Amino acid sequence: MNSICILLTDHESINEEIIISSYKNLLTAKINKIYFVGCQKKFKKIYKKFNLKKKFRFINVNLKQNQYFEYLRFITNKAIKICKKEKDMLILNMPLNKKKFLKNKFPGFTEFFSHCVNKKKDENMLLYSEKEFSVCPLTTHIEIKNVEKNINEKKIKNCIFNIVNFYRKLNKKIEVIVLGLNPHASIDFDKGTKDNMLINKIVKNMRKKKINIKGPVSADTAFMGNLRKKVFIGMYHDQVLIPFKALNKFDGINITIGKKILRLSPDHGTAKNLKRERKYISNKSFLRCVDFCSKKLNV
Repeated sequence: MNSICILLTDHESINEEIIISSYKNLLTAKINKIYFVGCQKKFKKIYKKFNLKKKFRFINVNLKQNQYFEYLRFITNKAIKICKKEKDMLILNMPLNKKKFLKNKFPGFTEFFSHCVNKKKDENMLLYSEKEFSVCPLTTHIEIKNVEKNINEKKIKNCIFNIVNFYRKLNKKIEVIVLGLNPHASIDFDKGTKDNMLINKIVKNMRKKKINIKGPVSADTAFMGNLRKKVFIGMYHDQVLIPFKALNKFDGINITIGKKILRLSPDHGTAKNLKRERKYISNKSFLRCVDFCSKKLNV
């Protein structure tokens, strides 16, 4: 059975409420050991609720005043060390305020985690759905004006291989759909675009390697019809994140692929407003993460 390290990140978010509401699910899940890595003072309810069962382990890390980045780096590196030491271990990080915790040093946790593992920029962010389609943005948290210059052959090929290798480990057959950068995948434009000159060339090359792939595909009609067992590569963040969240209703998980250590997180933010207003908090995406961790993975 797999084991997981849960990173207790942002104490001002809904993280504690989500974990507490998932107590029975975590207790009965087919998971060997569950490590909670984080500040005991900031997550008192979790430590109090879970410390009676042997299945749960606690690694207390003090959070010094305003040293959020240092705290995040320490708990992440601690979890990575545990993963390298123990077999069949995954990392599950809870949502966090990127501005507060990453201090503009990294665009997102995906990039931060990749740097912590081996400092190589070879990772991809996969929004994964067990039942429906999944998506992978080629570029993540950058401005639209900077998208095209950040698209190149090496990055596209790396993304395709990361997706193919990930699903092979899951023993799942999928079709990769590469979306075009421009409207209608540049069919109305000159042939000197990234769609015609780059994406089309790469897709043809990948087919020769017997990869089930199609592209460039026009993004405005790509998400129609039967979408199951398809993984869409988008050229920028919102091109694929909007349809994924609109159609899957947060019923997905965020996975960092391309690394020897598998990291995942719920597909939602900190939702401080829900905590402040005491509104209903759904643990659906978190439970999807737990369910994924309980599967037999060849990673």
